[in-house]
Amino acid sequence: MPSYKQSGVDFSTVGKFRDSIIRELSFQGNKYRRTGGMGHYAGLVAFQDGFIALHTDGVGTKTILALQYGYFDEIGKDLIGMNVNDIICTGAQPIAMVDYIATSIFDEEMGSSIGKSINEASIIAGIPIVGGETASVPDLINGIDISGTVVGYVKRGKEITGKKISEGDLILGLQSSGFHSNGFSLIRKVYERKMGILNEKFDHRPLWRALLEGTKIYSKKVTEILDEEDFDIHGMFHITGGGLRNILRLKEMKYAFDIHDIPEIFKKVIGDGHIKMSEAFQVFNMGIGFVFIVPERDADRLMQRLSEFNPQIIGKVENGSGLTVKKFGIKYSSYY
Repeated sequence: MPSYKQSGVDFSTVGKFRDSIIRELSFQGNKYRRTGGMGHYAGLVAFQDGFIALHTDGVGTKTILALQYGYFDEIGKDLIGMNVNDIICTGAQPIAMVDYIATSIFDEEMGSSIGKSINEASIIAGIPIVGGETASVPDLINGIDISGTVVGYVKRGKEITGKKISEGDLILGLQSSGFHSNGFSLIRKVYERKMGILNEKFDHRPLWRALLEGTKIYSKKVTEILDEEDFDIHGMFHITGGGLRNILRLKEMKYAFDIHDIPEIFKKVIGDGHIKMSEAFQVFNMGIGFVFIVPERDADRLMQRLSEFNPQIIGKVENGSGLTVKKFGIKYSSYY
């Protein structure tokens, strides 16, 4: 019964390490000043009549599986998706990205596959890659690490901070395409002694191919909705590392989830690994890639606009604190 901690990722230790860095970052800038804290999905810097938004993220250890099977056709969706899906949570529209690829492997066919997949994902998101860095670091890394930074912009007064989240708001979830780019250290731990299972068929294709399905990119549709200014959106959350606990990173309220089932791919991995549901819900997205929190009056109309992502009402905001998923007996009190 492996856990994320046993696979090398301890949320508590990582959180404390991250906080030890953030505590030292007191300088907020001179002419262009940092606005707010650093707990949101992107940092905001005051600029003219609005804010520049900045965010950095990467594909993580999913690249190990991609290397093992020589399949990078979806990796661009992971790189772009992990960044643009995060930055839009602040209300910012993504403008452009740069990438950073640290590697000990310089196979041109692999490079071409990575480049094509990034370009295809850029088209889906509607933003260009305008530069980057390719670092040869064989003494530091054995494999490849793919990450990037996205810049965006939001007008003053249009930023979304979670402060408006209120009792009675509905939680609306958008369907994910699979594991996206989180939890792969645990997934590899599940299959490390039985790698042959990854070649077994799952949904008419090898299981490894289903696991490498690219991250769903929500940003283009979400920014269209934000531009319309037709909805009172109180909060948005990209469900990544930390699973549903991501929703606890902004305003302290009680988030009561009403989730009755999870997709088959998650059941497969959870079953093969004998993973506890309390662990699974704080590691994987469990089929929910993105979350909106809106007043009840806006929920139906917003779901119609987001129909391509199979939206569902998956919970409600209540007075109190913490997060619950009643059917699965899940209770979390903090982000990490």
